[in-house]
Amino acid sequence: MEQQNNRSVETEAQMRKIGFKVALFMAILMSFGLSLTGTLMAERPPETPVIASVIGFLECFALSFAISFTIGILVPIPKVNAALARKFHLQPHTPKAHFVESLASNLIYTPLITTAMVCFVYFTMIPEGHKPPFLPMFLFSQVVCLVVAQVLIMVFVPIIIKLVLPKMPPQQ
Repeated sequence: MEQQNNRSVETEAQMRKIGFKVALFMAILMSFGLSLTGTLMAERPPETPVIASVIGFLECFALSFAISFTIGILVPIPKVNAALARKFHLQPHTPKAHFVESLASNLIYTPLITTAMVCFVYFTMIPEGHKPPFLPMFLFSQVVCLVVAQVLIMVFVPIIIKLVLPKMPPQQ
């Protein structure tokens, strides 16, 4: 009985470590992808030096990383995915399940990250004489970032999972 409890504690610790690594990689992926998207979409006055764009990217990346990593630590994505699989009768490891799970992650991460980045850029980085109307900028950014994030999540999450899962010895 005690040996079973030790295995359970070890398994739980290993799952927490895997969850932490996935959250870290997802935070880096989402932050880099969405910050780069925002930087490339930004309209800059011609007199703006390139270094300002680089600094803006780095500031957005830092903000986005903090938000994304916090979401990854606080939101139990595997439990969300399991609940979605039950609700929609999804078979594990199928394209349909992968799409639904990716969409759920996207809808959890992206609106928060994009909202924070758009507000940060709009209210702290855009000079007064060059500010576009907020709502169209905000809505356009949300749509573009949702599409970019969906692609990033669908392509890279399986790779991240393979990287962080412990290597199992071949079964005989």
